[in-house]
Amino acid sequence: MTQTPKLQDFNLFPQHVGTWDGTWTICDPEGNKLQQFTAVLEQRIEENQWRQTNHQTYADGSTETQEFVGVVLSHGELEITSDNPPFSNYKTLAKELDDRLILFKIWQKETNTLRAIELIHLVADGYRVRTTQSFTPDGTLQSIMTIVETKR
Repeated sequence: MTQTPKLQDFNLFPQHVGTWDGTWTICDPEGNKLQQFTAVLEQRIEENQWRQTNHQTYADGSTETQEFVGVVLSHGELEITSDNPPFSNYKTLAKELDDRLILFKIWQKETNTLRAIELIHLVADGYRVRTTQSFTPDGTLQSIMTIVETKR
């Protein structure tokens, strides 16, 4: 019987544990800014699961909180779930690509249609850049998001 790998032994995910402050910028396919907001992400490992809480603050002062849980599939690979809509409708796989890059692939559960691809680049200790390509249900590019974050 194969033992489930320990998340704390992964190459890259443990380097992301902590509290991150960031600015999220969403643009249309032509690069025109649609929305910008700030967020604080709390990322931790608990009982061999990835636990993430996003606290987002919008320009109008409104806030939103989202929770995510990652379960180990194999060394360097997690399945991410959430009870928060719209994320509860998605299947998400996250995979360490090397010592600096994590790739997220997100599908619509109902149709198995690819909805987004996110690349997280740990540029330096305490500094990362995330880029997301989001797609409509028919596969057309819907938006591009850039997130620049620093660790507290």
